[in-house]
Amino acid sequence: MQLGSIRRSNVAAIAQVILNRGHISRAEIASVVGLSPGAVTKITAELLKAGFIAESETRAINHDLGRPRVPVGVDRRVYRFAGVHLGLRRSTVGLTDLAGDVVAQRVAEHRRRDSESVLQEARMLLAEVVAADGGNVLGAGVCTGGWVDPATGVVREQPVLGWSDVQLRAAVGDLDVPVFVDSSVRALALAEARFGAGRGAANVVYAFVGNIVGAAHLVDGRIAVGRDAAAGTIEHLTVGPRSGTRCNRGHTDCLWALGSDVAVVQKARTEGLIPPRGQLEQVVACSLRTSDPTARRAEMLLRERARYAGVAVGVLLDIFDPDVVVLAGGLLEAPNLLPALHKAAAERATRHSDVSDLVVPTGLGPYGLVRGAASLALDYFYRDPLALLGHR
Repeated sequence: MQLGSIRRSNVAAIAQVILNRGHISRAEIASVVGLSPGAVTKITAELLKAGFIAESETRAINHDLGRPRVPVGVDRRVYRFAGVHLGLRRSTVGLTDLAGDVVAQRVAEHRRRDSESVLQEARMLLAEVVAADGGNVLGAGVCTGGWVDPATGVVREQPVLGWSDVQLRAAVGDLDVPVFVDSSVRALALAEARFGAGRGAANVVYAFVGNIVGAAHLVDGRIAVGRDAAAGTIEHLTVGPRSGTRCNRGHTDCLWALGSDVAVVQKARTEGLIPPRGQLEQVVACSLRTSDPTARRAEMLLRERARYAGVAVGVLLDIFDPDVVVLAGGLLEAPNLLPALHKAAAERATRHSDVSDLVVPTGLGPYGLVRGAASLALDYFYRDPLALLGHR
């Protein structure tokens, strides 16, 4: 059993080096992971046979003496991981390759927001995208906002959608693969640490301020879940004066009440800055119209939100002392206000006078929701590649 465990750890270490370094020779892999060249050759042969990696003959490293070293890299052609994100307004479903890059995506606006309708919608989208791609799906990740228990796969509370005690694994339907479930914030944090702005950092804090609000903390790629799967609950952190918006706990001065997308949109609608059914995008557009007399007020709403988020980030800097804080969510719809957030964070933190290099925006790109959800399964794969191969 010990030998088997060591072997699986070696396979995982080599797979992760190949993912992180791109095309790399076997000799370089041996140097990085501390294994003998013979052991690396044996394991890479197994990964080649499984279709997880591929040789790159066109990028052979030439040497004056001996055989050229042929690099190996992640094989993007065959295997897929499914990602399902269930948001306030829409479901986003897609597939990634082994390198975490999105190869297919479908989006559908919710016709209804009850859990049965949304899960059925997700199942249909996933079935369509899998059939169209034709790849071999190894695993799936499903996420949504709120309080989600990854051990049971149950949404214990999703206040924005009004869900409680909903089993998320139902979102993949008849897809016969291992399914991994977690909150959107933790799923996206995993993706940032492995593929995004937190890549290469040992201590990563992720802060999401959008329709949902939350944080996640990773050390050496391991994410804190907490005793009750509630780690990262920052939406009720007091960050400013009382407002006219209440969170689901009745607070009016917390980060959700002052800084969430819902709160900003609600205030903008009340003040007539956007139509009664207007959304955050219209608040941002209004703030940029220099000829519009309401632009200054819209800009102030967004600036205040950035400042409140900065107060919360300053607290996270003090608590976790991270290598990097990655920001995401509707907060970044107005990137010109990021300096206001940096200023508030630096004023709140006790050990930092300038956080502009420490607090950075997401690096996941336009397909971040699918990459985040799929990362729940991708993370499991890279920790033990042979486990999912055995399932197939």
